[in-house]
Formats: sequence, structure tokens, C-alpha cells
Amino acid sequence: MTSAYKDHLGRPLIAVTGMGVITSLGQGVEDNWKALTSGVSGIHKITRFPTEGLSTRISGTVDFIDIPAENSVERSYAFARETTAEALAQAGLSGDFNGPLFLAAPPIEPEWSARF
Repeated sequence: MTSAYKDHLGRPLIAVTGMGVITSLGQGVEDNWKALTSGVSGIHKITRFPTEGLSTRISGTVDFIDIPAENSVERSYAFARETTAEALAQAGLSGDFNGPLFLAAPPIEPEWSARF
């Protein structure tokens, strides 16, 4: 990498050209921002899995998107695909492009039953 692409400390310059997000508040940057600035809470009753024997019945789960997934890994990949598509669309990118891409994704969300 040439120095033209680094800052004065030698770190690579970064440009955020698009963002994608799915949270318990909604799908997409616009929906999430609207909910955040309206004071909406993403915490709600857990409905995706049984809560018997748990000390809480509320969480910030994403239950509003019908993503058929056989397991938590596939569910996380599906969320990553959705958010990546949004970020690339915001950036005006489609198809193959010659450049680095950084995807920040949370750890895989295991289903409660898989924790035992």
C-alpha cells in the first residue's frame, strides 16, 4: 500500500461508503435510525424460543424477519447477506469490484438449546 493511502501515523485510510444493519429495532439503517430517534425500545418478549426455566423473558431478538434457517449459523449468514446487500447498495456498488471490503458482524447467535 502506498503512502498516499495512509495517514500520518502509517495507518490505512478508511472510507465508510455504505452501511447495513439489522437489529431488534428494525431492518436497515433508516428504520433503525427512526426507531432510535423516536425513543423506541428493541427489547421485547422472547418469542423465538421457549423461555421456561430462564430468569428473563425479554430480549433484543430479531423476530420480525422470516429467514428460514436450519440453525443459528445459517441465520447469522442470512443477516450478514441482508446487511451486506444494503451496505453495497448505499455505496453504489454492484457485481465484482476491485477493492477491499470489510464486513463487521457479531458472533454467531446460538439458539438457547444449543448452549447446553
